[in-house]
Amino acid sequence: MESVYYYEDTKNKDVLTLLEDDFFKRIGYTVRECKLMGSQRKGSFLYIKGSPEDIDRAENMLEGLKLLKLTGEENKIITAAFVAEEESAACGMGMIFG
Repeated sequence: MESVYYYEDTKNKDVLTLLEDDFFKRIGYTVRECKLMGSQRKGSFLYIKGSPEDIDRAENMLEGLKLLKLTGEENKIITAAFVAEEESAACGMGMIFG
């Protein structure tokens, strides 16, 4: 299961502080600037991938920061961009250690 959240740069410090929690380090996450993901938004996206239970827990922890959870077509496009980035990185490691 995957979730993508958008937040403005003004919340960057608070988000990064929360992401230092051992829970987020364990499940893993990715933060990218919106324009690097092909979006017109100004700020960053937070991508979390994990079990449904982990996603629920992450959402509860992020609730106080009032991040915007992406839905619909935008969610599909940005999630696909994160997945493509992961696959590209995996291919690159395969070529190095092939």
